Amino acid sequence: MHLHKRHSLITRNRFLVRKTWKYISHMGTGYTDKILEMKSKVISNRLNFLMLGTMFLLLIIVFTIQIFKYSELRLNTGVVRIAILFLLSFINLVLANYGFQKISKYSLIFLPPIILIVGPTLMGFVEAESYTYYQYLLITASIIPQLLLSSEKEKFTYWFSITYYFLLIMFIDLVLLKFQKQPLPIVDMIMDFYPFYILAHIGIFIFVNLGIYHLRKVTFRFEDRLNEKNEVFNLQNKELKVQREKIIEQKNIIEQKNQAVTDSINYASKIQQAVLQPIDFISEWGISNFIFFKPKDIVSGDFYWGIKRNERIFIATADCTGHGVPGAFMCILGITSLNDIVNKSETIEANEVLNQLRDQVIKSLHQSTTTGGVKDGIEIALCSFDLQKRNLQYSGAFRPLYIIRDNNLIQVDGDKMPIGIYDYLDTSFINHDIPLQVNDIIYLFTDGFIDQIGGPSNKTFRSKYFRDLLLEINRMPMNEQKEILENKFTEWKGDNNQVDDVLVIGLKLK
Repeated sequence: MHLHKRHSLITRNRFLVRKTWKYISHMGTGYTDKILEMKSKVISNRLNFLMLGTMFLLLIIVFTIQIFKYSELRLNTGVVRIAILFLLSFINLVLANYGFQKISKYSLIFLPPIILIVGPTLMGFVEAESYTYYQYLLITASIIPQLLLSSEKEKFTYWFSITYYFLLIMFIDLVLLKFQKQPLPIVDMIMDFYPFYILAHIGIFIFVNLGIYHLRKVTFRFEDRLNEKNEVFNLQNKELKVQREKIIEQKNIIEQKNQAVTDSINYASKIQQAVLQPIDFISEWGISNFIFFKPKDIVSGDFYWGIKRNERIFIATADCTGHGVPGAFMCILGITSLNDIVNKSETIEANEVLNQLRDQVIKSLHQSTTTGGVKDGIEIALCSFDLQKRNLQYSGAFRPLYIIRDNNLIQVDGDKMPIGIYDYLDTSFINHDIPLQVNDIIYLFTDGFIDQIGGPSNKTFRSKYFRDLLLEINRMPMNEQKEILENKFTEWKGDNNQVDDVLVIGLKLK
């Protein structure tokens, strides 16, 4: 709780500092200001504020040292000029806040050298250090007019300020010599190399200011181009507003239509759910099982199906062409056709169910090998169980059957032809007759799990890994197997989109 309060306090303080800094930076600015004009005002305000803070800290430090050293406060030239600079920066900020930006800006450019250097020198406050750092202070300060003035729009003031700083750098040493109250040893050293000394300062001044001048010229050219582009942008913006209103209107129409389509698909999903049997329907026949069913969209192109006819139990997994709404139509056609085929016959073998299902799909979709009609179809794995005789019939269209017996996986492949139009329609599906043993586990599945993209290399899951996974989990209870498959699929998919409907059925015969 204490740490939370401390964190909240730090956050509030940071927010207050940012808000204060933003307020001070934009004092005296307006929405009509051009980009460089706005920048000039912001920089002027920030420099004044930084000088205010710096001078305040210097006063605190100086007064603290005096109290500890002399037990009293002493006013001297150094303290006075710090205090005057503090007052100047404060007045400049007040002027900026009340709209007198130019006075604040010119004051920042011209007055600090007079207060800090020229004034104390004329009063005789000259130290040895004055000869070593005054010139560099002036060179540094000469950057201020470069930052705040435009060489094109404020030509006179700009060149006057540059000349002002140049003359100060040229003659400050002579002023120091004239007004120093006592001889200083450093003067003799300077006078021995005076020409080189003064040329070095002038060279540094010219180098620094020419570099900044060039950068400023580039900036001004950029501003002109930017203003031209802004005019074009404003015209385009007006056109875009008109277009935006039209787009919003069209968007509302599309959203309404999209909602109507979504409502229709949701209703189609309810119809599909009504056609599909309950997820636990196989348990009613005394078979331990699980069904892992995960549609890609609201409606699915995969379906599971089962029916008990006399002593035989039929169970199938099927993958119709496509997914979503097209797959759902094929799904309903497949389920109703399977029910019709099995209910019309007292005894029918698994391959004959697929033969008749193929005929019905071709007839219902008006498919023909001689025309460019619909080529949709169904891939299916169909099992027919006789639990009394412990016999399994399997027939498949492109979909295999896995049987795990004594921890060994047996794969029975389906025929390489679909439930739908095909070049060799006279070819019958093969019927695989398989005797069952105690504790056999049977898996039927579509290709959605295997084809899912994901994992460390962002590849498909693949059949080999799927078989290895089933061998790893086959001894577990059916509900745990389903949970593991669901978790593995989610983990493998990661942030990828689901690529297809997923359907896996596991059956364990007692």
